[in-house]
Amino acid sequence: MSAAPRTVMVASGRERRNALLQSAVFALTFLATVVVIAPIVVVSAYVLREGVSAITLEFLLEGPRRDGREGGIFPVIVLTGYTLVLVVLMAVPVGVASAVFLSEYARPGRLLRLINLTIINLAGVPSIVYGLFGAALFLDILGASKALWVVAATLALQALAIIITSARESLLSVPQGIREGSLALGVSKLRTTAFVTLPQALPGIVTGVLLAISRAAGETAPVLVVGAIIAKNVDLAPSAVVNERAQSLSFELYGRIVQGIGYPEERKWGIALVLLAFVLVFNLSALFLRGRIASIGSVRRN
Repeated sequence: MSAAPRTVMVASGRERRNALLQSAVFALTFLATVVVIAPIVVVSAYVLREGVSAITLEFLLEGPRRDGREGGIFPVIVLTGYTLVLVVLMAVPVGVASAVFLSEYARPGRLLRLINLTIINLAGVPSIVYGLFGAALFLDILGASKALWVVAATLALQALAIIITSARESLLSVPQGIREGSLALGVSKLRTTAFVTLPQALPGIVTGVLLAISRAAGETAPVLVVGAIIAKNVDLAPSAVVNERAQSLSFELYGRIVQGIGYPEERKWGIALVLLAFVLVFNLSALFLRGRIASIGSVRRN
């Protein structure tokens, strides 16, 4: 009769320890979340407070005057948009195709593990290295002139590693049973990949692509090395991709801080706020599109 109460006491003591351990883990994870989020909120609020006074229609929709001390940054915004569109066109098809090959068709083995490890490491390479590589490849070896497409191609090389890694992980997360069911019905491997596997992995692929593009929007070092200019009124037609030097918000902010003697402080913070808005739009778009695609997929399955 004494064994039962002792067993109950041991069980209750174990439950208390598990509850305390669970509470401690939850507290640590909450603290880690606060440590990550707090600096972001503080920096964003400070940039918003300092830069909101510079945000006017003139600042956003007009070109620079008096060496940028007056007027706006409209050419910089447009050419930044051109650059990001080119990055998408250059990096996304190649990155997704590479991820499909590595996850669906490549033979497992040491070589595949080495390739995957190399791609993961490339995602962490400092951006200045990509800038030096882009300058050596496009300007020295290929003999191209400093143009917007060269900057976009350099940023696309940097985005490739992130896109390949995220797309590959998304494809590998698709249950193998879905592929096997499609193949069992007589569907070819290619059609299974294109119409079954890729749609299932699309939310993760879209998220990875948008995060890679948002990182490209905020990069300064590759743009600096390959060659960009501070705000200047140029032809904003699509031909500017080939004919004009690159202008980007990140380099504009860097140049005004380093070289902008006498440049109004509120305009510097205004550029920072516009750049922050660019990155925020891409990140929120990633969350929205991921949820939207997932909800559409669940409706179709039901």
